[in-house]
Amino acid sequence: MKKYISVLIIILSSVMTGCEETSTAIDYRKEVVVNGTLTANQNIDTLRLHWTGQVDKLYDLDALAISNATVIVRGVDVNFYDSLIYDASNPGRYYSTDSNKKISPTKTYKLEVSIPGWTKQVTATTTVPDTFHITSATMNNGDTIKYNLFAPVHEFYWSASNNYATYLPTITYLDSNAAMIPKAFYSDTTSKDFRKPEIIGYRIGLPKEQQNSDLPWVFLSYYGNIQFDVYAVDFNFSDYINQIIPAQGGELKEIRFNIHGGIGIFGARTKASGGFKIYLKP
Repeated sequence: MKKYISVLIIILSSVMTGCEETSTAIDYRKEVVVNGTLTANQNIDTLRLHWTGQVDKLYDLDALAISNATVIVRGVDVNFYDSLIYDASNPGRYYSTDSNKKISPTKTYKLEVSIPGWTKQVTATTTVPDTFHITSATMNNGDTIKYNLFAPVHEFYWSASNNYATYLPTITYLDSNAAMIPKAFYSDTTSKDFRKPEIIGYRIGLPKEQQNSDLPWVFLSYYGNIQFDVYAVDFNFSDYINQIIPAQGGELKEIRFNIHGGIGIFGARTKASGGFKIYLKP
């Protein structure tokens, strides 16, 4: 089974250890951490709940997983109600058992989390972006393309969505054993601890009205089969990622979360139809 590691998961794990640069064990504040993104036209596959951890101790996701919560997602402007089930084999994960309860584009949903013995109720709302599609590209589905740093860059375009905050193009590397494209600044990937990410969001925070993206060759990391998609993401998702990236360099002392009674992300996204796959060769 392939393991998908996204930029968001990597970023969120660092936030869970504490928001402020100068935090110590004395400053520790126990909070519920939410990590969930609704996807249009799909049921709720995964929403994760954990406790925050102390910055001077190893953050153990399994040990800090919340297993006894009541997790409900209900429609605000649509007839929808789903009580998520805890996955005992995957600590911290809650999911829907009803494949017919799909998330609708343009609709608003509310998350409600209650935990026995915890006085705060965690709530958040998100509005799902509208459907849209990729309109054209300088690559065609199924093309074989030779990697060439000196060739003109490729581009693709998409139609407009509604109720979105930004577009997020993504690259998915489909071959688990694909060879890495040699680059001088990849020297750290020779470490035995390096794990190849199979999903990379190569653009974060495109201007709101931008409906196209180029694809500089330097953004490509592996040969083989590659899938290209574009997501429209909601304001919660966009606000989170556009704060958290500069916070990695210490520019922000405290992240603002769009969650009441907790921290983290409860957002929504819609994938454009017309995504395409190519084969990249040396």
